[in-house]
Amino acid sequence: MKMVPAKSFTFRGGSRAVLLLHGFTGNTVDVRELGRFLNKKGYSCHGPLYEGHGETPETLVTTRASQWWENVVDGYRFLQKQGHEEIAVVGLSLGGVFALQMAYTFPVKGLVSMCAPVKPKSEEDLRKHVSLFTRRYKTILRTPAEQIEEEWLSLQPSSSEMVRTVQGVIEEAGNHIQEITCPALLASG
Repeated sequence: MKMVPAKSFTFRGGSRAVLLLHGFTGNTVDVRELGRFLNKKGYSCHGPLYEGHGETPETLVTTRASQWWENVVDGYRFLQKQGHEEIAVVGLSLGGVFALQMAYTFPVKGLVSMCAPVKPKSEEDLRKHVSLFTRRYKTILRTPAEQIEEEWLSLQPSSSEMVRTVQGVIEEAGNHIQEITCPALLASG
């Protein structure tokens, strides 16, 4: 089975824009429908795909949170280049952490952060997340169970550094959350 790779999206609308940020191991499909909804309400929407996301687990574990942050900043600048002066940011999970970072780093009109961890997660918890992603991905490709286990074992060392960078981003956002001055909605489940 061949998987169709995810990609960034842009829905052009009014002068106000929303930057939509997906979560860790997710992709832009996770926020695309929200983008369509907001676009129907007159907003321009852009959802950047983070480096390594929407690809194989082998590719994902070679990337770092700093690269994903660059993708987020590039998405913001893309909206600015399109002429948008009022930009809100909405993020889910790790995207919610990045939304918090955007709000204390750049002038944003408002933010919505959904299910964002603001306290550091353990390396084990984050590694489980990568493990589940790997298993789901490989299962969709109809990879035999024993091969999935072997492949996950070979990916574990590579995933450790990536996971540490995710921990760092979460910790940093938690340390700066008091600097956010724009209107904000923090939703947690």
